[in-house]
Amino acid sequence: MNVKQKRRVTWAVIGSLALLIVLFSGPRGCWRQARVRMERSAIEAKIRALDREKKRLEAEKKTLDDPAVVEKIAREEYGMSKKDEKVYRVVPKDQ
Repeated sequence: MNVKQKRRVTWAVIGSLALLIVLFSGPRGCWRQARVRMERSAIEAKIRALDREKKRLEAEKKTLDDPAVVEKIAREEYGMSKKDEKVYRVVPKDQ
């Protein structure tokens, strides 16, 4: 190889390395773009899960408009009773 060809090869290698550095580093680099895509998909999945939870809670809220449902929950979960009503609790023998 003569000197002219060596310079061309050297500049081609330097140019290629510079291009790779620009593509793979910095705020718009390939690594950063891939990381941002992964974060975005994770956030979108979280949003979908929260939407499902919101719909479930809205449906539960609608059922609480019925006084019979509220009374059932008050009796079963909180052990409440109506006025002048006695509540009996059955305790297993082994306790």
